[in-house]
Amino acid sequence: SIGMMPGGIITGFVSDFFGGRRAAVIGVFMCTLFVFLFIFSICSETLNTVVLLAMLGMMGILVGGPNNIITSVVAADLASHPSVRGNNKSLGTVTGLINGTGAITASLGLLAIGPLSKAYGWSAIWVFLMGCTAAGTLLMSPKIYQEI
Repeated sequence: SIGMMPGGIITGFVSDFFGGRRAAVIGVFMCTLFVFLFIFSICSETLNTVVLLAMLGMMGILVGGPNNIITSVVAADLASHPSVRGNNKSLGTVTGLINGTGAITASLGLLAIGPLSKAYGWSAIWVFLMGCTAAGTLLMSPKIYQEI
């Protein structure tokens, strides 16, 4: 959670630096997050505390940045879409759907952590999060490809 705020600022800054290519920046952040999760899945039990905390902070930035950009900037982008332009009710509904969907999927993910860790240990949690990261990145891939 500590990395969420700086993650949003860093992602926004990097996105602006690259001409507003938010999806491409989010894709890079998510791929980097995947690498960190892979490292955690292999050696989280053996990392020293300083390295562990530094990696967790970096992962917070890598998660928080895309989360903040998707939930805020996407809603602003939708405001300029012809089907929503000038209709504040639609914009509020779309923003609520984006945030609500994220909250529901996060809750479902949290429900999986207990049974997974009990059955397979903590390394399975990191593999599960790698799968979630890969799925999210794949869902964004058409937009990423469009920006590249």
